[in-house]
Amino acid sequence: MPTESSPMLVAAVTGRALAASATRGGHRVVVLDCFADRDTCAVGSACRSVVSPHGLRFDRRRLLADAEELAPPGRSAGLVYGSGFEGRIALLSRLAAGRRLFGNRPEVIAGVRDPMGFFPLLDRLGIGYPEVRFLPPTDPHGWLVKQPGGAGGVHVLPADRPHPRAGVYYQRLLPGRTCSALFLADGRRGCILGFNEQWQSGAREGLPYLYGGAVGHISLPQVVEADLRTRLDDLVTATGLLGLNGIDFLLHEDSWSALEVNPRPTATMELYDADYDRGLFELHLRASEGVLPDRAAPARAARASTIVHASHPWQVPDGFAFPGWCHDIPQPGTRMARGEPICTVQAEGREPPDAVALVRERERATHRMILEASAQAVTA
Repeated sequence: MPTESSPMLVAAVTGRALAASATRGGHRVVVLDCFADRDTCAVGSACRSVVSPHGLRFDRRRLLADAEELAPPGRSAGLVYGSGFEGRIALLSRLAAGRRLFGNRPEVIAGVRDPMGFFPLLDRLGIGYPEVRFLPPTDPHGWLVKQPGGAGGVHVLPADRPHPRAGVYYQRLLPGRTCSALFLADGRRGCILGFNEQWQSGAREGLPYLYGGAVGHISLPQVVEADLRTRLDDLVTATGLLGLNGIDFLLHEDSWSALEVNPRPTATMELYDADYDRGLFELHLRASEGVLPDRAAPARAARASTIVHASHPWQVPDGFAFPGWCHDIPQPGTRMARGEPICTVQAEGREPPDAVALVRERERATHRMILEASAQAVTA
């Protein structure tokens, strides 16, 4: 039987942001993710890596076994999940068995991530989106191919690239800024916390749409914001979305086009967490139980976040001091191949452009420190 001291289970590809927000709200958490970074271990009452040896995804057996040991059904306050389950809904169902699930149920995730059902739903709701096809276009130029169930941009390629996996769909590439909205939902309506602009990373060859970072608290044209808020309420009602979610969209002048819904807390939650005294983890729990805030909190600053990827193979030296602006800090001895994520860099400013400029400067400085450490290791 869960008690007030029973831990909450957090499972995500990276669980640090959720765990840090939970701690701010007074919740004790056990974290299972793919990294077990230093700062994740510092905020979790227990933290283990359950990464597969075959890539950046969960090892099913380790995830379920460690969850059974550290936060067993009946003695856990509940389950909060992040990225990593979009294409593994059966695994989420297994993990949730016997635990109180905060966030979207597996069938809700399946509904919004299945392109065969999602885009017809957008048609019924009057929400525009770039043209979608389920058979390869005769001329692939100007088209993208997407794998349902992916995240972080690794599931998106130009349509003229080889893509042997089955079940893909094709979407026309349109001009515009890649943006998103972070929102809370109670199954009937949404509460938008802020709008973000995202950018891609060129760190991994062959993945041109890999997520690189985002800046929050951007302003949209009034007509776009008003329409998006109205349409989002319709979408929440139609799908039953709960808790923290994100919706990605293209912004082109005074119009917007939906791309996809991320039915779980997204990376952009960190751009807003500090605006809430008890953190967004607490609001995620409340929204999952049908309680929304009256309105979003006023912004205390504009924040930006970007991912530092390895420009060359690197092993974290003992005693290497990451700057204070870095998070998701790997354990000493961790090895990274070229293009793999090393850490996250954050910055804030009065306005979004200020935050972007500073986060870019800090990203470059972090790369220089890593290169210097690598050079010292070679000459030692």
